[in-house]
Amino acid sequence: MALDGAARTHAGKARTTNEDAWLCRPAAGIFAVVDGLGGEEAGEVAAAIAVAALAEIPDLPELPGETVLAQALRAARDRILDEADRDPEKEGMGAVATAIRFDDAGQMVSIAHVGDTRAYLVHVGGVRLLSKDHVAEASGGQKARVARDLGRRDLLGEWVETSRCRVSRGDVVVLCSDGLHDVVPAAELASELIKLRAEAKTADAIATRLVAMALAAGGPDNVTVVAIRVGRFRRGDKAKSVAKLARIGVLVALAGAFAAGAWWFGQQPGGLPKVVVGMVDIGPSAALTLTAASRTEVAAQGVLTVTGQRLDGGDWTVAVVTGGALHLERTVLAVERELVVELSAGGELLVRDLRIEAGRLRVVAPAGARVILEHVTLAGPDSLVIEGAGLVSRHDVGPAEPPALAPLPVLP
Repeated sequence: MALDGAARTHAGKARTTNEDAWLCRPAAGIFAVVDGLGGEEAGEVAAAIAVAALAEIPDLPELPGETVLAQALRAARDRILDEADRDPEKEGMGAVATAIRFDDAGQMVSIAHVGDTRAYLVHVGGVRLLSKDHVAEASGGQKARVARDLGRRDLLGEWVETSRCRVSRGDVVVLCSDGLHDVVPAAELASELIKLRAEAKTADAIATRLVAMALAAGGPDNVTVVAIRVGRFRRGDKAKSVAKLARIGVLVALAGAFAAGAWWFGQQPGGLPKVVVGMVDIGPSAALTLTAASRTEVAAQGVLTVTGQRLDGGDWTVAVVTGGALHLERTVLAVERELVVELSAGGELLVRDLRIEAGRLRVVAPAGARVILEHVTLAGPDSLVIEGAGLVSRHDVGPAEPPALAPLPVLP
């Protein structure tokens, strides 16, 4: 399944013009929502300039997503200010924007953001806001004022906020203007997003439904939604060459690992990472034998992914701090005693397609932590223990189905 992206926009019930704009480049994995600001000062012009800058991003996988998105937004600001200098009637126009780019494997998405447009990730465990509104503190019951936009002349430092997020096939990413999130209550919006994902709705159906919700809530502002259902992704017609390069990269990595004596997947003691600060993938391999009392810390913004492994041998403790994540996918657990996952508030554990044959999985999840369990087969009632008040989502967790009994012969 490839990326399925679609956009819907509407001027709303109270506006005669639509200053929102959007970008969908599925072949390049680039999507954006832009909300023009300024009204009579030509906010729609600023939005068009921003979309044009994002549309010019080169389709080169070797360039980091956060870098090219941030560069495009900075270029958009320069062009908007140049246009205002050229035409004084456009002074004060601006735009807010949220843009994303998928990497070549379709497993990571980069986000660049300025203002109060938003990006949401809808996954098996719920809804996650991927952007942070750049707004000044509201007062007197008034709507909070946007603190950053692409028409501001006083922005200093790193004013484009960037981040990365891991995604999985079947997830949905939604970009929207404030015409949606300002008028549809957060709980109602989250509930609908979860439902639309579970029903496997197309991107177009999701975008259409969300715009309809904004209009049903009064539609006081322009509303724009870009929805993307995540699948496998290769840029344009480069799939074969990218796959070939990926294979070459794996071979080079293996050769380097063997030469350095740091190959993890054999019986080497102490082979597990001690601290994960970025994205670390372990797997797949035939087996990963753990040494006694192995311990790994996943730091903020770090993601440790274990895929296609059989974990056996000694015990393993993984401590996940705020902002970090541990993903166990298509894995067999057969340890002597237990795999312990210690989550901090704001830490995440995703377990998908895990079979516990020996030992147990013990999760310490305080309030604010998130645990997502999907397709977990237990060896017994004590093979999964969750301690704490964290948010736990379960789907298909339980003992293996007993084998079907053969029918008794019919006696004459």
